[in-house]
Amino acid sequence: MRRLAILIVGFVLSVGLAYGADEEVVVETPWGGLSATLSSPDQGSDVVALIVAGSGPTDRNGNSGYGLNSWCYKMLSDELVEEGIAVMRYDKRGVGQSRLNDPTSVGDVLFEDFVDDASACVAYLHSRGFERVVVIGHSEGGEIAQHLALRDDVAIDGIVLLCSPGYSMDSILLTQLSAQLVPQHIGLMVTATNIINAIKRGESVAEERVPKELMSLFHPSVQKFLHSSMVFDPQRLMAEITLPALIVSGGRDVQVSVDNGQRLMEAAQRGRYANFENMCHVLKDAPSSDRIEQLMGVYTNSQQPLSQGLSKTIADFITNI
Repeated sequence: MRRLAILIVGFVLSVGLAYGADEEVVVETPWGGLSATLSSPDQGSDVVALIVAGSGPTDRNGNSGYGLNSWCYKMLSDELVEEGIAVMRYDKRGVGQSRLNDPTSVGDVLFEDFVDDASACVAYLHSRGFERVVVIGHSEGGEIAQHLALRDDVAIDGIVLLCSPGYSMDSILLTQLSAQLVPQHIGLMVTATNIINAIKRGESVAEERVPKELMSLFHPSVQKFLHSSMVFDPQRLMAEITLPALIVSGGRDVQVSVDNGQRLMEAAQRGRYANFENMCHVLKDAPSSDRIEQLMGVYTNSQQPLSQGLSKTIADFITNI
């Protein structure tokens, strides 16, 4: 497993634990800086939650562009702060304000690099004086949280897995694409399957072999990253984790179905499971499991609150670790 020498530098207005403030901070790394927001309750806190975003260009607030602005991470942060827990959320490498010093290196980014970045954030939080750190990983961020839990050089006290995959990345992609392409576009599904299998074998798929409908998923610039994320089985990772873990599923999640969370729970040594019946992938209730209805009505709704009880469930878990 690779390790990077991480230089931790926080640009903040004050030193030590923050009280009742939102601070814009930067965690410096060899490739550039992770831009983050550190929020603390008025009374201060010795425990902090680190929110790790899901896949794609998802920023620290839970927004991904193209109108997909749910603000779910910002809402979760605000509600946890109200419960007395400090929270840091950050833009992933190459997303939002976390720009690469060398933009041409984006095609060389691997899954392990995102784990290194999250590790740097944990180290930064300890440098700020927080005694306990709990990592909240959403979707792909949940798998990053799992990897952190297994690193001997990362000091965290527990993990929260929100709508996190219980199957390998290639299986998740095949399931998601099948739901959208079969049976109307079976030919495109066959092509996608062949591309996924090639990437999992470590092969490069030339741009001209990728249909335009699939280019956002399988562009050559992201194939190394996809391969690096396909080699892990989240259930096997879960079986090795000895830290307390809260696993949360949404009954109307059309991206990572409930059986993923159940699969993780089956393997967990110290797991607690919660399922929110009407919650979809962006941590808000959806009126149905219709994909288009969710995209148009929930994923783009910055005003709709998080599923009732979600933040309290997470706060209770963190407080009682």
